[in-house]
Amino acid sequence: MMKKVLEAGLAITMLSALAACGGGGGGGGDDRPEKASMLVDFDRDGVTGWTGSTSDYTPETAPTNVTFEQRGLPAPINGKGYFIGGTNRSDDLFLFVKRQFSGLKKNVTYNLDFSLKFASNTPSGCQGVGGAPGESVWIYAGATAAEPKAVTVNNDTRMNIDRGNQAQGGKDAQVIGNIANGLACGSTAYVSKTVKNNKVQKVTTDANGDVWIILGIDSGFEAYSSVTLQSVQIDATPSTP
Repeated sequence: MMKKVLEAGLAITMLSALAACGGGGGGGGDDRPEKASMLVDFDRDGVTGWTGSTSDYTPETAPTNVTFEQRGLPAPINGKGYFIGGTNRSDDLFLFVKRQFSGLKKNVTYNLDFSLKFASNTPSGCQGVGGAPGESVWIYAGATAAEPKAVTVNNDTRMNIDRGNQAQGGKDAQVIGNIANGLACGSTAYVSKTVKNNKVQKVTTDANGDVWIILGIDSGFEAYSSVTLQSVQIDATPSTP
């Protein structure tokens, strides 16, 4: 479940009830959009409502060994997370998960800040085919009003949103880090890592006050890559003209 914080110290966990009452829309009083904070903890909340998919390949280079599931984390990390993994055969594989959330003001533009915590056993400073297994697998975060989807045109599967590609983000999603965990090459230990965006991500909610959140990894490493998402904190601030 997603937590929404409208004011410091006031947590509303009944998001579904809030959305049923019209999201952020009010029937009187001050109807200006407010700041909101949203926390998803994949250990506590699970992965219900989230779906995973793949993009950036042709039929000949379609990924293999693709997995999206809640999975226990190895010691010394406790709990469970949202495991994302797959083998990159196109030199450009995008693995992503998405979910729609309600509760914001309708037709309002927000500036979003992401803080994503994940576990990785991919060390830093290693060499690999096509790119480094850590530094050439980029972490993405984004948001759109329309559902982000992988679509196939002329045998080429691509995203229907402007997410950019590999190390360069786009209008609807941006690179916020990579999966290298800071340990020396050769290590297989898991480390938790937190990454944040260095510029705001703008999104305009739909007519119901809904947005789609998208998280993923874009691989330039031509082999198997994986991460386990632990939590994501999203702070939404109404954008000023």
